Amino acid sequence: VAIIIPFRNRHEHLNHWLYYVHPILIRQELDYCVYIINQEGDGVFNRAKLMNIGFVEALKEDDYECFVFADIDLVPIDDRNLYRCSDHPRHLSVAIDKFNYILSSKTAFGGVSLLSKEQFLKVNGFSNTFWGWGGEDDDLYNRIIFRGMSISRPDSQIAKYKMIKHERDLHNEVNPKNAVKAQETPNNIDADGLSSLNYTVNEILRDIMYTFITVDVQAPPG
Repeated sequence: VAIIIPFRNRHEHLNHWLYYVHPILIRQELDYCVYIINQEGDGVFNRAKLMNIGFVEALKEDDYECFVFADIDLVPIDDRNLYRCSDHPRHLSVAIDKFNYILSSKTAFGGVSLLSKEQFLKVNGFSNTFWGWGGEDDDLYNRIIFRGMSISRPDSQIAKYKMIKHERDLHNEVNPKNAVKAQETPNNIDADGLSSLNYTVNEILRDIMYTFITVDVQAPPG
């Protein structure tokens, strides 16, 4: 399993995540590696493109069969919430404390999501064109449905998460264009994704607990 985490200026959160999540994954007897994909510079943030980069870079190191796409501010509470892929793309962060442990929407697919290598290739990954906050997880959900798959979720009593409190990041403001773009998935799925991914790796740092990859995503100015 490769765990892909999009990142910028969240070192305190990274320490918190590593402290709490590594022991859970070890107790699950998971064979895994963590990839922190760090967006260099202060241009507009692109969570989805960082996920695509993590997928490609991880596969350069090992033939991973399962990919966890996870936000760094979400920490699982229950060991039974297994970080393992299934026959369907899987949404793990069902019940988050910030939302009173209630699923925000039946189509929610953000936070912590799992796709097998085959499933991710089938949807051409994430879109690369969701700059700023919002929409990219809705687009991924649409891609999954459009490709004839459905999503699964663990029981909400098991799939509980705590969200590390933080302010909205600079240069990651809500982008109103993203909500509109998420409705155009069928038009974009083949041309926009892994097939059109363009980036530069600037540095790779290997730690015993994670691999930290700094990349240039050709972001527009913040």
